[in-house]
Amino acid sequence: MRLLCSLLMMFVPTVALAASPKGDAETKKLEKGCNANKAADCIDLATKYREGDRVDVDPKKAFDLFEKACNLNEPQGCAELAEFYDAGKVVAQDVKKAVKLYDQACQGGYLEGCQWLAEAYKAGTKVDKDFLRVRFILGKACKLGDGKSCYEYGELVQQGKGGPLDLTEAYNAYQAACDVQEPRGCFQLGIAHREGAAGRKKDEDTARDYFDKACSYGGARFCSGGPGNEASGDSQTAPCTDGMSSTQCMVLTAQAYTPTMSIEKLKPSLEFFQKKCDGGDKGACHKVALITGDGDPVKAREAYAKACDKGSTESCVNLGFMWIRGEGGPEDHGKARVYFLTACDAGDALGCLDHGIYVFTATGTDHDDALALARFEKGCAAGEPNACYNSGVMTNLGIGVAADAQKAQAKFKDACSSGIENACKAVRK
Repeated sequence: MRLLCSLLMMFVPTVALAASPKGDAETKKLEKGCNANKAADCIDLATKYREGDRVDVDPKKAFDLFEKACNLNEPQGCAELAEFYDAGKVVAQDVKKAVKLYDQACQGGYLEGCQWLAEAYKAGTKVDKDFLRVRFILGKACKLGDGKSCYEYGELVQQGKGGPLDLTEAYNAYQAACDVQEPRGCFQLGIAHREGAAGRKKDEDTARDYFDKACSYGGARFCSGGPGNEASGDSQTAPCTDGMSSTQCMVLTAQAYTPTMSIEKLKPSLEFFQKKCDGGDKGACHKVALITGDGDPVKAREAYAKACDKGSTESCVNLGFMWIRGEGGPEDHGKARVYFLTACDAGDALGCLDHGIYVFTATGTDHDDALALARFEKGCAAGEPNACYNSGVMTNLGIGVAADAQKAQAKFKDACSSGIENACKAVRK
């Protein structure tokens, strides 16, 4: 998303760009446009130099171009420039400068700038924790139409963080999130109408409508919330009627990362990605594996392995999944577990969930309740709701740790907010 501020600076230093003899026609066109102070062309050209898209990778040139775009009041340029200062790329690390630039991008309407600021003030690692500031930033991003921000703003208001607790305001925020197809917002609306919360009367029909929307927008993990839905586990014969009575309630299926991009659109660029992969680009190797997965699983496994070796945790998880299924080579749960462990050790949420499952079920390794719980806890902290749910079940039942119903409830609430219906049942119990 690119939004231009209405007020332009009166004077912008002109950075002349020499046409690259190696550049393709598109690159030369962008160079001409950027030299004419067209901020959008500066952004696109900087991205090419940062990614090495048909030009040689040149971080310094990318930095200069993003800086020029920012000076032209292009908020995306400010956000991209902030990333350099935040990471200490090309220039010395300067978090204060990064915060200022992200704030400038956010004020200009660039959502990624708002999201970075919100996370920074929420975490308190780069700046002091300030939930009042988080609340303000998320509220602004929500008004710009970002469903994720609307949902997170609703959470803060519902919990009374950073300001007064206001269930009506939280409900409205969830409604705004649902309106732009954020499944968690729809799911929370379903809970409100099912439970008669936030000043709403109990209304199973309305609740079902919102649960159906959550399912439609968010996929399988949101598809068991609606009243009367056979998948919800309401039947007394279901193995998990209260969300926490048995370890049978735990999610015990390993999960892989599914593509969030159109594979069909990527196929024409396969040769380009393969060349980049051969040069050691882990992101390109991951794309090669995604594109070739169905037609050539052997090649996909090789590409995932190369990407995993270079540090792509998503590739490690998907590679483990291929070892589970025997796709592109032999089946080996021991090796699958090792790849899940590699991903988890690097902070990957799904890797921690999958490794915890393998340890808990003694698949490809020895059984270890305490270690399984630690993996679920780590996956939960990294944002995987199924890991939160599994952690809640073990904590509630005293498996691998002393039983603690209050701590278990906190985990169930985290999982419930992301559509894990058994967790919602546990919260209600």
